[in-house]
Amino acid sequence: MTRLLIVLATIAVVAPAGQRPQVPVERSPGRLLIDAVALDRDGTPVPDLRREEVEVWIGGYRVPIDTFEAVMPDADRGERSIVLLLDDVTLAQMVVPRAREAARRFVTGMSSGDQVAIATLNGASTESTGDRARLLQSINAYNVRLTGVLRVEDLSAQVLETIASLARQLETASGRRKTIVAIGSAWLFDTPIPPPTVSRDLRKEWTAAMRAMASANVTLYVIDPAGVEMSRMVGGSSGFARETGGHAFVTTNDMEGAADRIMREAGSYYLIGVADPPVGRKADLRELDVRVLRRGVTIRARKAVPGVR
Repeated sequence: MTRLLIVLATIAVVAPAGQRPQVPVERSPGRLLIDAVALDRDGTPVPDLRREEVEVWIGGYRVPIDTFEAVMPDADRGERSIVLLLDDVTLAQMVVPRAREAARRFVTGMSSGDQVAIATLNGASTESTGDRARLLQSINAYNVRLTGVLRVEDLSAQVLETIASLARQLETASGRRKTIVAIGSAWLFDTPIPPPTVSRDLRKEWTAAMRAMASANVTLYVIDPAGVEMSRMVGGSSGFARETGGHAFVTTNDMEGAADRIMREAGSYYLIGVADPPVGRKADLRELDVRVLRRGVTIRARKAVPGVR
């Protein structure tokens, strides 16, 4: 575990050449910035949502929206920082080609200014870069490694600590949509807390991961390459990814389609700025509920904001 976190610390999120790193607006004192994706019935991003069509509730209280900005692919803020977290522990060897297929799609779909890094559960990592050739080389070298038998709770804790570490690394990528895409077993990535009857209490690790992702404004997506035939899950409408404003793609054989949808959502979203209300500020996490009033439109955002320690 220690070795894993040390290796992950080498992932650097860098700004494109000629640009100076900005102060992360997500951590501005007294202010919260929330990413939200609005989708129509077909799952297509909605580009014309208005401020008066959205409500933000924190800890059960409605808070006024100070700023409301649509970020679309042609906008200056449309650049993306993505970390591909590859499962090299639990995947069956036969589905590794599908995992590589999904990962390659993110690289081939990059736009100018996008930054992608690659990490694995076993600790291998690359720096965030826009170099497609380098990224594809790392993906081609990816494979499942034999690590011996791991207890479920140890593996789950490793996943949560890995995601928290990656989120902290992404915190400096200001002005970008920040996304972690976990490609691997959805039963592990999207439900990392096993039933209490088979595991120790992992609420501390889960809370730390949620705080890190909320503080850095990072969204998690999961793609399970096991597909329709082998997946151990039957849906992705709830789970860890959904709690962060993302989605889990399970029981699908369309790896490229899942990657395309994530890339589309990472480039078409809304930035909602609100004052950080005093309610519940000493709690580790406070409930966040972003609602849309337009019929036929759904909105997806993270489900929690961090308290102030």
